[in-house]
Amino acid sequence: MLLSAIHIGFKRFKVSRELLFASLLILMPSAVFPQATNGTKIELLNADVSEFDEKLNADATRLIGNVRFRHESAYMNCDSAYLFRKENRLEAFGRIRITQGDSLNLTGGKLDYDGNTRIAQVYQNIVLTDRKMTLTTKSVFYDLKNASASFTDSAHIVDGENVLTSKTGFYQSETRDLYFKHDVLLINPRYTLECDTLRYNTQAKTAFFLGPTDLRTKDSKMYCESGWYNTAKQTSFFTKNAFLDNGHQILRGDSIYFNQLKNIGKAFGNVAIEDSSRSLIIRGNYAEHHQSTDSSWVTGRAEMVQYDNNDTLFMHADTLLAIGKRDGKDSVASRDIFAYHHVKLFKTDLQGMCDSLVYTDADSTIRFFKKPVLWTGYNQLTADSISLITSNSSLNRIILKYNSMIVSQADTLQIGIVDSLRFNQIAGKQLIGYFENNELDRISVTGNVQTIYYAKNSKNKDVAVNRVDCSQLMIRVKKNEIQKITFINDPDGSLYPIRELSISELRLKGFKWEQQKRPINRNDIFE
Repeated sequence: MLLSAIHIGFKRFKVSRELLFASLLILMPSAVFPQATNGTKIELLNADVSEFDEKLNADATRLIGNVRFRHESAYMNCDSAYLFRKENRLEAFGRIRITQGDSLNLTGGKLDYDGNTRIAQVYQNIVLTDRKMTLTTKSVFYDLKNASASFTDSAHIVDGENVLTSKTGFYQSETRDLYFKHDVLLINPRYTLECDTLRYNTQAKTAFFLGPTDLRTKDSKMYCESGWYNTAKQTSFFTKNAFLDNGHQILRGDSIYFNQLKNIGKAFGNVAIEDSSRSLIIRGNYAEHHQSTDSSWVTGRAEMVQYDNNDTLFMHADTLLAIGKRDGKDSVASRDIFAYHHVKLFKTDLQGMCDSLVYTDADSTIRFFKKPVLWTGYNQLTADSISLITSNSSLNRIILKYNSMIVSQADTLQIGIVDSLRFNQIAGKQLIGYFENNELDRISVTGNVQTIYYAKNSKNKDVAVNRVDCSQLMIRVKKNEIQKITFINDPDGSLYPIRELSISELRLKGFKWEQQKRPINRNDIFE
């Protein structure tokens, strides 16, 4: 063979790279180093020394010193290498560096490269850089054809302020996408993100969550099982069991959008805002939370639930707004609730409706505005404005101002019959009701007091109508029924036979019976 003739008497020979290139051009037939069948041939650009040794490997050329290859659009540098021309592959050692394009650079300690598949396996202290992104790991598979890298032995990625780590991953240079799997951690000076599966785009600076994900900032914690986070704009979108916890409230929804720069969160579908410190839940179809003002509002079948061990208050309105008030230590000291339009509430011992209301946490008072109506037991209470004061989630007292009136059916056995003609009525400028164990116990009425009250016989039948005017009276209530009325300061009244007065005379000014609108269960508040 031609090589044998050249090598007579030598086990090994060394030539300069100029002589090597000349002898390759003149002496070596194509049969010795056939062209690669599955890809273009790896091209040797430089080597200080080249060695051939049949005993070492008859098909390999050993290259030493400043070795440089080119294959397709990629360049490979190393300290030494074996080039297997038949197989169109190489093994390289020491200061490995692969460059492709004008931005991608891959370095390591050892390289196995297959020119047919264009797959490079790099080991030992891997550093891959692409523009501003730097990836370090122990070993990497790099596909030069698709400009993509994969690792299975943990990696550390730095991209500007973002530092990512994971056990396994994949990088696509063309799209600049990083895919991570298992124990993924993304650390930024403003937040920390943990998840199982993540796609991160270095160009858009956006992380896409593909599994259970926790994102923590200084002031809040967010969770989801799908979504994205833009690290540059500090905006995020969460879906699948998503929630946002700011330490004071938890915001849930089918999907949540959060702008960290503006501290605004938006929730869509099956929204719930929970405040466990106040035993409060606000639900709806859409919500916004403004963290800078600690305010939240909900629309779309909006509902507030105030719960305790004894009973629960359910309230609906077109819009519910909660505003927190901070103390000197910048923590929320109280929270006010505003309900706007078509308000209805249900509690086992209290129901009501009005156009709008305000609940102030500081004094535990609910204020009803514009045609308010409340029902407790058999009694209907109306006024221009009504204030309901609570204590430890229990009813304490109720204050009715201007055109105040309390109405109940005279025959309690007929409760619910709208067209009943007999109603006990008490009207005055101001009415204050006092509760004991969440039941109305007594009522004080002052200012131009007027009453129409049906007297009963021993068989509890209506036998007469008592009309009395005075400046003040006191009513005792037991089991939500009027038991005793005490008239104070010059009462003026008359007792009439049951059928002597006309219907108009049996109605005080402003009388209106609203029983048909009374919620009888939780679902009625949405009617």
